[in-house]
This record gives sequence, structure tokens and C-alpha cells, in this order.
Amino acid sequence: MPQRTPKPAGFSYAARRMASSSVSDRLGAAWFVDGAYVSKVWQSLQRRDKPDYLKLRRLLETYLHSEPKEAIEDAYYFTAESDPAKTNAFHSALSFPPPSGPGLRVKSYWLSRRQLQWPASLGGGAVIHPQTGEPFELTQQKAVDVGLVFHLLRSFSLRRWRVLFLAAGDGDFHEAVQHLVENEGVDVYLIGALNSISDELRPYAREIIRLDERAEELARVRA
Repeated sequence: MPQRTPKPAGFSYAARRMASSSVSDRLGAAWFVDGAYVSKVWQSLQRRDKPDYLKLRRLLETYLHSEPKEAIEDAYYFTAESDPAKTNAFHSALSFPPPSGPGLRVKSYWLSRRQLQWPASLGGGAVIHPQTGEPFELTQQKAVDVGLVFHLLRSFSLRRWRVLFLAAGDGDFHEAVQHLVENEGVDVYLIGALNSISDELRPYAREIIRLDERAEELARVRA
């Protein structure tokens, strides 16, 4: 059998670093938003207004280099809607390009609804509200997490950005984020609230931009 030449210690890590462009030479950022997550965080603040994504973009841009000037190159907003017609105006506003809009590319997926059933061991049948008699339904986002991770890694493979702003808290994202931080040298800034960001995701953040601390600054002005 042919003998394999032993690799020096740290070979695979060094090879990965050499294969990718030098982190110090890279510029640019990406911004990815899980719309349902941001909405839940904002609702938990018990505010009567909404977040202004243009104000949020301007805040994020303060984290980037000014010399040489860096920019957010890719920006995506992921959502799942039961009635897309009702959200068209909002999505249109999100997609309006800077400097007048946040310049988010909206990716809309679908919601799945199914009636909850008791397990057979408990007699089976529909789960019914004890007072109203209404059946309980489980509503779930479909494909949002998969879509976000796909576009996130696709964006990085094309742009090789230095910074990722991620408005999400789901632990399902931690494998992709771990790869970007540990293997690609990306600085990750999480956007959300401490109590809603997964323990699996939190350790990879360079900083958490807390919506609860910046709500007044980021609130949309009511007409």
C-alpha cells in the first residue's frame, strides 16, 4: 500500500486560511434579518410603534470602517406570511434602496397550519379550548431557516465580506455562524434581545446589538 505523507500539525487550518482571502484585506458586510424574530422581540417590549429598518441600517453602518469606506453589500429580510397581499406595502418599503430605504431583499416563504391532536395514549382527538370550544392550531414557518442559511452562505461565497449583522436568535443557525467565525474569520454582530438569543448562537457574537436598549432610537416615527 502506498504510504501517506504525514501532514504537519495545523495543516488543515492553515490551508483553509490560505485558500480564503486574508481577513485583514477583506471589506464589506452583510445583513440578514429573520423578520418573525425581530417582530417577537419588538412585541415583547410592549411598544405601540414598529422598528424602523432604515434607522437600523444606519446604526449598523456605524460599526463599519470609514477609511477605506465599507458598505453593507447584501441585505436580506426573511419572512413567512399567511396573507402576502396584506404585507406588500411593508415589503415594498423594506426593499427601497438606500439612502431613502433599508435596501432589504425580501424573501417570503409560507406558513403551515395544522390542528393539534392528543396522542393516542391520551385518547386521541382534537385539542379543544376548555372555555371557547375552539380547536387549537399549530402555526409554523416553513423553509425560512433553510432559506436564510442558504442565502447567507451563498452571499459569503460570492462577496467574502468581513462582517455579518444577523437579526436572529434561533440555535438552528449556529452551525453556519460557527463556520463563518472559526473558519472564515467573520465578525458576527447579533441583533435582538439577550433572553431570546439561543445559548448555542450567543458565544459566536462579537457584540449583541440589543433592541431593548435602542428601541427609542430605532422606533418608526408615527405619522
